[in-house]
Amino acid sequence: MRKLFLICFAFLMALPLLLSQAKAANLQDARWVTRTDAPVPYVRMVMDLSAPVKAAASISKDGKTTTVTLKNTKLKMAKSNIIMDSSIASSAQLSQVGKDVAVTIKTPSALDTSDIKVFSLKKDTVNQKPYRIVVDVQKKGVAPKPVNYGKKPSPATGIAGSKGSGKYSTSGGLAGKVITIDPGHGGSDPGAIGPTGYQEKNATLPISKYLKSALEARGAKVYMTRTTDVDVYGPNASGVDELGARVNIANAHNSDAFVSIHINSFNNPTVGGIATYYYAKTGNDARLAQKVQSQIANVPGFNGDRGIQEGNLYVLRHSNMPAILVELGFISNPNEERALKSDQTEQDFANRIAVGIANYFGG
Repeated sequence: MRKLFLICFAFLMALPLLLSQAKAANLQDARWVTRTDAPVPYVRMVMDLSAPVKAAASISKDGKTTTVTLKNTKLKMAKSNIIMDSSIASSAQLSQVGKDVAVTIKTPSALDTSDIKVFSLKKDTVNQKPYRIVVDVQKKGVAPKPVNYGKKPSPATGIAGSKGSGKYSTSGGLAGKVITIDPGHGGSDPGAIGPTGYQEKNATLPISKYLKSALEARGAKVYMTRTTDVDVYGPNASGVDELGARVNIANAHNSDAFVSIHINSFNNPTVGGIATYYYAKTGNDARLAQKVQSQIANVPGFNGDRGIQEGNLYVLRHSNMPAILVELGFISNPNEERALKSDQTEQDFANRIAVGIANYFGG
C-alpha cells in the first residue's frame, strides 16, 4: 500500500507539469526582413510566441515549397499571408492544421536543406522580447562574397561607407566636439505606432532638432542623419543599407559621439520607462550611456529608470566613436504616448540629453 501511495503521489506531483507542457502556445506576430549583411543574402522571418515550441521543417520534392511546422501552437494573427522578397522567398502562408501551425514558404528557386535554417530564441525579459522561432532562407545561385557593411553611397546623402580617421575625443568639454544625432526611422519607415496612431518617427525628429540646438548652444558641431521626414538611404531600403547610411554620416564626419533617438514599444500597454543602450566596442560607450541615462531617467510622465543596457545593435556596432541609442519611453503606453506629444517633454528630453553629453566630455 505504501508503494502504491508513493506512486500515486508522484503522479499527482507530475500532473501540473504534464498539463503545462500540453498547453498550446500562441503565435502572436510574424515579420520578415531581407538581410544583405552576409556572404549570401537571405530572408529572415521571425515569429513571436507566448511559450516555447518545437519546430520541424520539410522541403517539397521540387524544392520550391518549404513547410515549417510549429507543434502544439494556435494561430492568433489576423494576417495569414505575408508577401516577402520575390527574389529569395516570395511569400509565407500561415495556417492552422489540427493542433499545429503550418508556415508554408514559397521560393522562386529550388532549395535544399543547406539553404534553410530554423532555430529558436528564448524569452528576453531585459529587452521585453517573447519566445521566437526564426527561419532564414538563403538566396539560391549567389556566390558568397566578403561581408561588406554599408559601402554603397546613400542616394539621399551621397555619402558612401567611410572608416573616417577613427579618432575621437572623450574629454576637454563639449565645445568644439563633433556630435552626430540620428532621429530614428523616417520616411517610409514609421517605427512603432502608439494607441492613438502617433508614430515613432514623428517623436524622434523634434526631440533631435531640440537636441541639436541645445548642443550647438554649448559650442558643439552637430550633424543630423535626417532633418525632415525622409529615409536616410532611400524609401524601402534594406535594413543594412538604411542603418549603414546613418552610421556613414557619423563616421565620415569623424564624430566624437553618435546619439540615436528612439521610442520603445511593447504589446503590454502598462510597460513603460526610459533606457539607454550601448555596445562595448570602446572603453567609453558605457560611460556615455550612463552619463545620459542619469539625466533622462526621471523625466515626468514616464515609468522611471530602465537603466543602461548593452545592445548588439547595428548603429552601435559600426560607428567608430562611442555611441548610444536612447529609448525615450514606450509609445505603446497611453500615458507615455500622450507625454511624447508635448513640446515641453520634447525640449526636456533634449536638454537633459545635452547635459548628459556635456558631463561625458567633462564640462
